[in-house]
Amino acid sequence: MISEFKVQRSGVIIFDEKRCVECRECEVACSLFHEGECNPSLSRIRIIFDDFIPRFPSAVVCKQCDWPACYYACLSLHENPAIYIDERTGARVIDENRCLGCGECARACPLMPENPVIKHKVVNGRRVYFKCDLCKDREDGPVCVEICPSGALTYIPANQRRGLK
Repeated sequence: MISEFKVQRSGVIIFDEKRCVECRECEVACSLFHEGECNPSLSRIRIIFDDFIPRFPSAVVCKQCDWPACYYACLSLHENPAIYIDERTGARVIDENRCLGCGECARACPLMPENPVIKHKVVNGRRVYFKCDLCKDREDGPVCVEICPSGALTYIPANQRRGLK
């Protein structure tokens, strides 16, 4: 039974809205690292703010859920699921080469649609979903955290995540 299958815990990116300077460098660095272009719409993190309403910004980034509904949705529907758990970081990762573009991961995500952490793009004429993978192949961790000039983003590894929401 799928609900009895417990997955490895992941690290997580924490956002401190009081430190954010709304530069959006994290978005540009993310899209450049993952997509090879400076295009915030392809970023796995999004900073939300309104120049006309005075308040702190917010960040939309995958929470790397302990019970990842996106992972279970993909696992239950497909013989060769596109979402897997990275062994090093515990990140819930979408393998874009195996993604069928069905969107079940996005429909299953509890943050969607209000906080779109799972997005899609068109690659060679087909829909492909993507989300934060904690820069799993990057030795220094998430690029957004490293590039943030104000320290508003912090990466918490899985082994230090206890007690965080």
